[in-house]
Amino acid sequence: MNNSQINDALFRHAFITAMIIGTLCRFFVLRVKDKQYPSRPQDYIEQIIVAALAASLGSVALPALIDKEFSALTFLAVGIQQFQGLSQQEQITLENIDNDDLIDKGQPYIDEIASTYEVRSYVSLFSALIASLIYIFTSRIYNDSVLVCTVTSTVGAIVLSLIFRRLLRRKSVNDLADVYLGKVTFDGPLLKVNDVVMGNIGLKDSRKKYMEKGVAIEIVPKDMGSFGTINDIGQQKAIMHNIYIQLGMDKDVDERDLLAISETDLKKKSVVIVMIPLLKDEITLMKAAGSTPIIDTSKGKQSAYKKKS
Repeated sequence: MNNSQINDALFRHAFITAMIIGTLCRFFVLRVKDKQYPSRPQDYIEQIIVAALAASLGSVALPALIDKEFSALTFLAVGIQQFQGLSQQEQITLENIDNDDLIDKGQPYIDEIASTYEVRSYVSLFSALIASLIYIFTSRIYNDSVLVCTVTSTVGAIVLSLIFRRLLRRKSVNDLADVYLGKVTFDGPLLKVNDVVMGNIGLKDSRKKYMEKGVAIEIVPKDMGSFGTINDIGQQKAIMHNIYIQLGMDKDVDERDLLAISETDLKKKSVVIVMIPLLKDEITLMKAAGSTPIIDTSKGKQSAYKKKS
């Protein structure tokens, strides 16, 4: 690097160290997608490649600033645009898959997944940027000691990634409500769960299937503000889809009266869900419902309930 304030050896060491650290820090917040085709190997490779590219951008940002190579920073803007493009592509893919699911995610849940996918791409970029910064300034204090610089930059990047992990952690249904098992009954053709009418099931075979294989839960929010969140339609769709991913759905596409149904009990201020899973596992049912993340769009809706808390 001619006429540079950073010598070649320092630049190479800082760049390689920061890129490796930034890529590894991505694994602190790694989430691999579940799709309807075998995709885990491809997803891991995709995450590694995106993390490495983001880390390389973060690694060169500080040396470029020190050498007043401001034009090089345009690559950061290009990189951010690429992350946004990947997020949009992820959203399109999820929407296409959602159309073929027996229980769809719903648009709010898809938007949440896509936005989180984009934000996680910045973990590698900023972790590498911090690692590069610490490496370069530590080298000037300890006279280019590779070991000391590597250790300090690694510690700094790990701290930053842990902060990111904390910030990216979303609340789940269990944080806002208690999940209880419900009792499935019929009053003539009316399907009920804990005396809440869920729908009219006309076929006797369908009613028999609900009685034999149907499972139900009642989600009781801890306060009125939480009820406003759980009562959101998008949030309820996310809960039902999460249960569907874990337990499946025992129906064919043309069985119109076998549905996953959610209803709100306005008297008890609770949400009731009933469905017919492939695997009738009540413990997994409650865990799947309770572990569903709270969607950001559901937090701001029905805010009048918060005033009643």
